Amino acid sequence: MGDELEFKISTGLKDIIGKDLITDEFIAVFELVKNSYDAFAKNVIIIIEDDKLIISDDGKGMSLDDLKNKWLFVAYSAKKDNSEDINSLDKNESYRDIIQERKHYAGAKGIGRFSSDRLGKLLTIKTKNNYSTNLEELKIDWSRFEKNQKNTFETVKVNHSTITNNGVKFPENSNSGTILEISNLYNVWDRTRILALKHSLEKLINPFSDNNDFNIEIICNRELDNDKNGFYKSGRDKKGKKYFDRDKVNGLIKNAILDILELKTSQITFKISKGEIETKIIDRGELIYHIKEPAKDFQIIENLQIDLYFLNRSAKHNFSLKMGIQPIHFGSIFLFKNGFRIQPFGEKGDDSWGIDFRAQQGYNRFLGTRNLFGRVSISTDNLEQFKEVSNREGGLIETPGYHELINAFDLAHRRLERYVVGVLWGEGFRKQKYFGDDSDKAAQYRLELSTDKDSDNLEIVKSNLGSKLDFIQIIKSLSSNKDIKIIDFNKDFIDLVNEKIDDTQLKFISDLKDIADKTDDYKLLNKVNDIENSFERLKKEKENAQKKAIEEERKRKEAEAKVIKEEKARKEAENKAKKEEEKRIKAELDTLKKEKERALADLAKLKAEQKAREEKEKNKDLSDKLIIETKKTQYLTATRKTLSDDAEQLVHSIDLYVGNASTYVNDLLISNIDEQTKSKIYSIKNNIDKAIKVSQIIIKSNFDYKYTSQRINLPGYIKEYLEGIDLSRGNVRIETKNVFEKFALINPIEIDIVFDNLVSNSIKAKAENIIVEFIKSKTKLEIYYYDDGIGVSEILLKNPDSIFELGVRDSKEKGSGIGMYDAKKRITNLKGSINFIGNNIKLSGASFKIVL
Repeated sequence: MGDELEFKISTGLKDIIGKDLITDEFIAVFELVKNSYDAFAKNVIIIIEDDKLIISDDGKGMSLDDLKNKWLFVAYSAKKDNSEDINSLDKNESYRDIIQERKHYAGAKGIGRFSSDRLGKLLTIKTKNNYSTNLEELKIDWSRFEKNQKNTFETVKVNHSTITNNGVKFPENSNSGTILEISNLYNVWDRTRILALKHSLEKLINPFSDNNDFNIEIICNRELDNDKNGFYKSGRDKKGKKYFDRDKVNGLIKNAILDILELKTSQITFKISKGEIETKIIDRGELIYHIKEPAKDFQIIENLQIDLYFLNRSAKHNFSLKMGIQPIHFGSIFLFKNGFRIQPFGEKGDDSWGIDFRAQQGYNRFLGTRNLFGRVSISTDNLEQFKEVSNREGGLIETPGYHELINAFDLAHRRLERYVVGVLWGEGFRKQKYFGDDSDKAAQYRLELSTDKDSDNLEIVKSNLGSKLDFIQIIKSLSSNKDIKIIDFNKDFIDLVNEKIDDTQLKFISDLKDIADKTDDYKLLNKVNDIENSFERLKKEKENAQKKAIEEERKRKEAEAKVIKEEKARKEAENKAKKEEEKRIKAELDTLKKEKERALADLAKLKAEQKAREEKEKNKDLSDKLIIETKKTQYLTATRKTLSDDAEQLVHSIDLYVGNASTYVNDLLISNIDEQTKSKIYSIKNNIDKAIKVSQIIIKSNFDYKYTSQRINLPGYIKEYLEGIDLSRGNVRIETKNVFEKFALINPIEIDIVFDNLVSNSIKAKAENIIVEFIKSKTKLEIYYYDDGIGVSEILLKNPDSIFELGVRDSKEKGSGIGMYDAKKRITNLKGSINFIGNNIKLSGASFKIVL
């Protein structure tokens, strides 16, 4: 047999079971307060100073032996092996009553003491029990455990002192207790943080407990003035904000939620005790039903109580008025084990019960956390089945006991939900079609229920036929279960004597009989008989009324048929007389028509002869004039010339010489010369281009070249100019769109040259179609130019502004790289702008936007 070895415990364990495990400072305080509770303290005082947090209690305290063998024994729990209170029961009579009331412990892992490591670096413990006259003191520097993880836990020493004749006072001047003084705090405990701690501690102890004998008080002297100054007799501050006791830092921590739950609303109490389940639903102070059944499906749970409250709109409003916080921000359904809260159940945004996930599947069919408030409280010694995860924010470990707990909650939740959604909201009779296919009737009863949402009583619901029928179905379902014993239920919901029930609702009377039989309720059976007799009476009255209505309908139809027959005979006689009169009149009209046609024919003949003679005289002169005017119009339209032949030839010569000069200037512009010279050459080119344009215009029209700027309708002018280009260039088609009137004082030659450049580039890019579109704005004219050429190359697309730079040309095209630069210059001089807006915008080629 080999040697036996043993574990060594690194000082790093301190972090694992301390601040790494307790990640929330409020949870850390919870754990320390729970230790006070388990020490049978009735009072805990939390004192907060600038860099110190003191937690003192009046519990049974600890002896030196307790400190050595329990507190300093890592992960050991005397609560778990039932050795914690043996001495207390034998020797300390003052704790007998407390121990009998508190049958269970809040903690049992033996690591809660390390929570102080989450709060501060230094911990001083002062403790004393009833059997000692001395005070025991420990001083722990948690940072000493962090210096070297190779050190074992027991090598880091803890300073101990025994103090005699000490002046230390425990709460309520108790002779025993424990004081934890935590200093070198890691966080600043300002007013906001302290209030957050207070609001968290409000929910630490089960507010529904029968023995609520555990008090927690916060003292922070620096906040006393703020507490006083924040409150006035009116209960409001200077800004009109209402203050509540929970907004004070100092004082006892009170859980006011019990007062809130006195609101009249729908609620269920679900208990498991001694192998039996007891369920009671109460709505606005009235019993709905009370049942008992064996807890066959719950073998692990011994003592459980669930209280759920449905918060209607009125309850939510009153909750906020009393608490100063909306229910959804306070929390929903909390879980308490042995009197202490288990995180994170009930926290805002938490869905540990799984009801929000289910509620998302059907609006108005399920109750989620927004509609519910309450608690689930379990008392147990079975710590293995209902064990918290070591991380105190993680809830319970998923054991068979945990799953029984969830199943119990689901049963309570769905019973309340079935009543609220089915009876109060009308989803039950809508879904089950109690009124057959008469959707209007179902809608009418559901509309009546909408006025009940803020009511303090049940009168509207109890008088609603749909709700009554759905309640009967609930009771029938419960009574059909052999394991369920119905203790009592609300009889007002089954009163159908005065209801107008038709044949489709006969089954509900049968259901009531079943309920009466299974519950041995003779009074109910008598009432059902009354309902049945009433129904039979109403049925006979309805049948008689129907027979009478049928007879009256038969007589009415016979009378109507007689009137129709007489009316038909009268109309036939009138029609016969009318036809004879029409026949006579028609014969007379035919005779008159023939005579008129003959006279008109004679008159037309005479007029035709006269007109023929007159036209013969005029035709010769008109024919000659028409021929002359037609030839003149055709000539002027084709040429539009206003110059003599000699003048026209002269202008052509000028055009030729100036055009040659423009070519030479273009070559200079793209040569390697300085910017100043290039600017002067561009000015020369500008004037040459204008001269060329003037020569072209003079040949074709009577353009007045004395005025460079003219007031013109710019869209109309551009349209006419482009139409001229379209006619002269057969290889491209130009279309203008959205032409409207927009007058401007402008030199039209500048516009001509800009569009000459654009069209020239489009033709070089092999475009066959060009679209020019005008857009109107308040002070500007926007012109969009599109072509279907090959577009701008990928290189220029990376820097589209370079298109307008001098000498830059697309490698796909032939040209000097001056045209777009020139167009940009001219548009800029006109206080406008021109931009390339991309390829494939409206046509497949390039697109430009001009703003003038």
